[in-house]
Amino acid sequence: MPLLALLVIACQVTCGLHVVRSGQERYWLYLIIALPGLGCLIYFLGIMLPDLLGSRRGRQTLNRLHDSIDPQRHLRALRDELEIRDTRDTRVNLADELLRMGQAEEAAQHYQTALRGIHSDAPDILLGLARARFALGDFAGCQASLDQLIAHNPDFRSADGHLLYARALEGQGNDLKAEEEYRALGSYSASPEANYRYALLLRRQGRQREAIELLQQIHTHARRSARHYRTLHKEWLDLSQKALLELQRD
Repeated sequence: MPLLALLVIACQVTCGLHVVRSGQERYWLYLIIALPGLGCLIYFLGIMLPDLLGSRRGRQTLNRLHDSIDPQRHLRALRDELEIRDTRDTRVNLADELLRMGQAEEAAQHYQTALRGIHSDAPDILLGLARARFALGDFAGCQASLDQLIAHNPDFRSADGHLLYARALEGQGNDLKAEEEYRALGSYSASPEANYRYALLLRRQGRQREAIELLQQIHTHARRSARHYRTLHKEWLDLSQKALLELQRD
């Protein structure tokens, strides 16, 4: 036991020195002290090993660990950056992170502020604003942002934006127009999400047979596609399979 305790202390000291010398966030010190052994292991796998390897995967692992321990760290850094220099990019980056963190109301405010001067009709900002408004349940506002985007950027193409437009129409109860958009989107979108949501619309309208056929098409296409496609779109394929089974039981 004394030897094990000395080994743990040595690991803590080594990791602690690495925290200080490499300029890591101070919360790592608290983790290393509060969780002897386990804290050192987490720090080694999350910081020291990726640092030694210098690989892209190592950096991704590090970011995931950072996010799980301190999910607000990116947000704090972006707020600090905005205070130093208020530019289009710093404000949009902050808005993107706020939206990712589920703080859509503040995100919408930053997107709106970023729409100024030569960027007053910027498609990426308008798309971000539309996403924030949709997250807030403001479907009419979402559509208005996308209409502005389309009017001032006729060459801009975005399957995500098109899907958002269809969902905004559906959210306002405009099922007929939403169906047109879902059908158009399903003809070119690489993701099965559009057809999945279209099938849900058909199901809600009581058009069970059409919904089943569409969901079956999703899985026929997935079976014929490469494994990468099935891995990339696993979430929507799983949801489609679940919806299909429910419809077939009805």
